[in-house]
Amino acid sequence: MNNLQQVTSDFSNKQTFQKNPWLQGIRDAASERLRVLQLPTQKTEDWKYLKLEKLLADDQLDAQSMQVLDSKSDNDIDELLSQSLIKDLDAYRLVFVDGVFVSGLSHLDSNPYSTLFSEANTAQQQLIIDHLDTSLNYYHDYFSSLNSAQLEDGLLIHIPEHCEVDKPFYIVNLTKGDLPKTNIMRLLIIAETGSKATVIEHEDAPLKHTAMVNTVIECFVNDKAHITHSRLQLDESVTSICSHRVKQGHRSTYQQHQISLASKLKRNDLTVSLQGEYANNDIRGSFYGRHQQTIDNHICMQHIAPNCSSNEIFRGLVDGQANAVFNGRIHIHPNAQKTLAELSNKNLLLSSTATINTKPELEIYADDVRCSHGATVGQINSEALFYLQSRGIPRVEAKRLLSLAFIAEIVEQLPYNSVREFVTQRSSSLLSSLHHEGER
Repeated sequence: MNNLQQVTSDFSNKQTFQKNPWLQGIRDAASERLRVLQLPTQKTEDWKYLKLEKLLADDQLDAQSMQVLDSKSDNDIDELLSQSLIKDLDAYRLVFVDGVFVSGLSHLDSNPYSTLFSEANTAQQQLIIDHLDTSLNYYHDYFSSLNSAQLEDGLLIHIPEHCEVDKPFYIVNLTKGDLPKTNIMRLLIIAETGSKATVIEHEDAPLKHTAMVNTVIECFVNDKAHITHSRLQLDESVTSICSHRVKQGHRSTYQQHQISLASKLKRNDLTVSLQGEYANNDIRGSFYGRHQQTIDNHICMQHIAPNCSSNEIFRGLVDGQANAVFNGRIHIHPNAQKTLAELSNKNLLLSSTATINTKPELEIYADDVRCSHGATVGQINSEALFYLQSRGIPRVEAKRLLSLAFIAEIVEQLPYNSVREFVTQRSSSLLSSLHHEGER
């Protein structure tokens, strides 16, 4: 079964004997939406740069990699999974493998803030039901509805009022890919009034075979709360589709750092709704595609309340025959006076066969705002390249150094030295294999 067959299955008659029956109302509502929602095509505006159906239909489970997996013992596999984790990071570590929580790789350390949906008490169950699929009531897409229709478990992070969490949450989603199924990931973050926390998500596929992951993240940042959220998407072999929604209250702050490696198909949809006055968010990201990979980032800032600010900075590197898409949209609603919104997307094409489609958008219905947006697509600066070569640095190495410098402003903003070092080492290793026509 390929990914196209998996995501177009009929969920309208979903059985009711699944895990956590108290989630059945969520599943039923999503199944009803799927009766009318259709798989996006190139005629769908937000998906027009992707041949989605073809990408999903071509993505079969890799038989060769499955043989490699079968030849390894469980201990060998656990060791490979363990080696992919960030070392020397003092954190509440929660590890999921193929969407299933693995306590043996996790470090809970009397963590009072998080719980699996399947282990939630009555009060937590009600909290989950009250928040799931409510972050953006007016917008439900196909893949997030598919996630909800198949939902059996998830992770709740609930930060009490005026609580500053002593160390970060390190959520690791590892894909082993030994079964022909879509892994469903669901994360619900609720930061109550005046709370503060850091969340680090790390997605990886250390065994390097194909799978599909459908992720939905909902983050509620209530009045005067502060969430720092880092997303490390390092799973190059995985088809990944993520719907990410953030809802901000009065004087709240949401910061995100996103580091993404492309894959057969990687799609990120982030929508931030600034609903409380003086809310602020800062979104920074970098992405790198190579070979024949595809990555698509869609960011939408919904400015609803007045006196809010948003800042988006994205840097892209595209090599080989890879295809990248960036769509950044700023929507200023009529009541959102005194808004300050900025958007910048800069991209480097590292080969003559790479493709980037970038589309910044402004939609403004208020008259007292300050907004700016810009996008560039170019190549490595020839003068900088010549300068490094004149100092005895080989051309290929000079390109690698300049590429690392291009994304450095994003990587350097990541929290914690161990995280920055991990990402820098991984990026440096990948960029050592840059595609250079006619070069040795």
